[in-house]
Amino acid sequence: MNPSIASRLTALRRALAEKLGRKVSAQEVADAVGISRSTLSGYERGHDRPGRETLLALATYYSVSVDYLASGEMPAVQHPDNVAQNGEEALLLALWRRMDEDQRRSWLGLLRARSESF
Repeated sequence: MNPSIASRLTALRRALAEKLGRKVSAQEVADAVGISRSTLSGYERGHDRPGRETLLALATYYSVSVDYLASGEMPAVQHPDNVAQNGEEALLLALWRRMDEDQRRSWLGLLRARSESF
């Protein structure tokens, strides 16, 4: 594997931890993107290479482009309203993307009903 992907993944996790002001564990990242902690560890150590879907999930979680993860190209500037602001938002986005249309409608109904009670 290209060790630069490994180093970028490690650097991104450290940068996120600094931004959040707390440790971001490998387990937290792995859970957010739907892989095991040992799989993420293999990516970060350069022993394995993420597949397309996992690369996309990691890019989404870290709010960077897939091109950046794969090649080191700087990501395009994105509008702040379209970027997850923290790990929880990134996790929600990752979960949303795994849902089918019926699941999405169901969750939206629950969220709308709950938000009316605020």
